Amino acid sequence: MALRFELLGGTKAPRRGLLFLERSGQPVTRVETPTFLKYTRRGLQPHLVPEMAAEVEGLPALTRVQLEDFLDGDEGGLERFGTGLRSLTSMNESELVVLDVLDPIWKQRTSKLTDKHISIPSDGGMRRLTPETFSRTVQALKPDIVVPPADYIAEPPVAGDKRAEKSVRRTALWLDKSVGHAAAILAPVMGARSTEQREAWAYMLAERDDICGYALNDTGLQLGLDTTLALAQHSLGLLDASKLRYMVGASAPDAALRAVLSGVDLVDSSYAFAVTEQGFASAYKLHGDDHGVAHVDLWNASMADDFRPLVEGCACFACRRHHRAYVHHLLGAHEMLATVLLQTHNLHCYQRFFADMRASIAAGSLAADAARFAARYTGAFDELSTLATQPFSPSSKTSLRRHDDPQSIASR
Repeated sequence: MALRFELLGGTKAPRRGLLFLERSGQPVTRVETPTFLKYTRRGLQPHLVPEMAAEVEGLPALTRVQLEDFLDGDEGGLERFGTGLRSLTSMNESELVVLDVLDPIWKQRTSKLTDKHISIPSDGGMRRLTPETFSRTVQALKPDIVVPPADYIAEPPVAGDKRAEKSVRRTALWLDKSVGHAAAILAPVMGARSTEQREAWAYMLAERDDICGYALNDTGLQLGLDTTLALAQHSLGLLDASKLRYMVGASAPDAALRAVLSGVDLVDSSYAFAVTEQGFASAYKLHGDDHGVAHVDLWNASMADDFRPLVEGCACFACRRHHRAYVHHLLGAHEMLATVLLQTHNLHCYQRFFADMRASIAAGSLAADAARFAARYTGAFDELSTLATQPFSPSSKTSLRRHDDPQSIASR
């Protein structure tokens, strides 16, 4: 296996690139960046069987899976299966698979950490993840890229310099032990609030020749996007600018746009799933006029006799074949088809957004386009207040909201 990342037009942000994966006996996988990793649960895209996923044109051949989905008490079953995640989930052989540890939708929620393991809640109860377990699972799942376990700091309380120093030391230890597999490595970017520790971590990474890029994940600090991006830019300024950059926690369109302007190449796509779970149809655009409407609420009673497409002018599978009144009915009846249609539409809108970003970078107009976008959709992508306004999740039929704290959900 050979993974290669090439920048088009230099390292200055915002930037375009091409990610290539070459495997023996398989066609070369080619992915344009900036783009997103398709969000999955247990290796499968939520609400979409492969035939429906194929109806969403232009999706990148890039899938994100999280290790916690497979820590259910029978890790040995994966090893006995033997042929890897693509075969297990009937995934296309050309797909480029990225394995991280935790689901990006939820807040940081690891429990006790030591130099030897992380404790992670799973469907099988609390599981201890050691670097050795991680390496064995990687060998069983056979991803192309991995983000090794890291001691990400979760606040509150606010972590001091000593905690940041311990986080860096511990993650370096785990990084050294989380090897022995064929996957390329995206090294976690550590240091939390401490610029001193971020610099120490960057100098340590500069001495390594076994990493293909960097993973930025400071969601546990709950600092807000401005401060998070400022810290990310400080670290990225110290690291090899030619390597791939992946950011967790920037999946909302406004956040993804600002991350790309800061030089990020990849984000996760959990936002599209969160919109679907709340019964919304995405309507935002980077290019063109949509009167500033970011989402259409299909739960709204006014949709009962609205026979327009989910979003007028949209060419996705759902909008070509169905109308708002039908999806409103499906939501009210808690029919699974509601989320199938919404997910195809929301992913179509999301991939179009990234295609428009790449076109704007090529034209040298992304900064101006981003300013217009921000003015048009001020406050529209606040997931905590906008997307969690409905009392039901149409797929689970339970009165929980996507962005509730996981601990409060577990206690219900």
